[in-house]
Amino acid sequence: MTTSLEASPQEASRSGRDPLRDAASYVAITLALAALAAVAIIGSGAQPTLLAFALALPPTLIATALAWREGDGAVRRLFRQLKVRPANPAWYLVLLIPPAAFLVVDVIAVALGEPSAGMFDEVFPAILIVPLVVVLPAFAEEIGWRGYALPRTLTAMSPLRAAIVLGIPWALVHVPLYWPGQMNGGSSVWSMATQIVAYSVILTWIYVGTGGSVLMTGLFHALANGLVPLTNGLDPYVVWDIRGVVFPIVAILIVVLGGFRRVGSSTSTASPQPASRPAAT
Repeated sequence: MTTSLEASPQEASRSGRDPLRDAASYVAITLALAALAAVAIIGSGAQPTLLAFALALPPTLIATALAWREGDGAVRRLFRQLKVRPANPAWYLVLLIPPAAFLVVDVIAVALGEPSAGMFDEVFPAILIVPLVVVLPAFAEEIGWRGYALPRTLTAMSPLRAAIVLGIPWALVHVPLYWPGQMNGGSSVWSMATQIVAYSVILTWIYVGTGGSVLMTGLFHALANGLVPLTNGLDPYVVWDIRGVVFPIVAILIVVLGGFRRVGSSTSTASPQPASRPAAT
């Protein structure tokens, strides 16, 4: 199934809705619930993995609730993006970016002095299991951030600007995972921030270029989270910091090489114009 960015709220202008305001509502609610979940779960002393799922799964619920409030089939359009396949099969090649990036991380780590002996000894079966574990949280986040918030933000700004604007709060949602005692405690917060913003740029490029495919952004997201076993045997903290440089470089290359210029024309024809604001009263 192929489509344009049909998930954009085209009916908003008829009802007087402001798509950008709907996107802002999504961001505000997501940040608020993330803060509440962090306080509740960390305060209760629950397992750190519970917080990870508590932060990853709500985006779908929030997006669904807001789409339901919009009406006019917005919920159906939201989830229909999970079936969108790129018209140009070349887009499937973007799924090679995560494994290639992880291999580059390996090379850099070894070049910096990390021992290479036994580096891939424990790759299997982890490389087959971990992506399956992270696929649900990955798609849950993508439905919310790319499926709901992004097309509405695109009604008011360019894809690159929208990617950065949404990447910042998306990164903030992940901060509690890096508090002491939590799942990623001890890892560099700066690396998380650069990776998340870079992912937002890459995923926005994929979403726009594939005509609004959450299927493709979800698969990329799952691979980016699930191919960590490719770095087994190396110091995880060193690997984490290198990832905070490698993935931003990938995002910068996409921008510099004109990736957004090539897909930008699709937003002018497929995305709706900003909804007209109701007159002030």
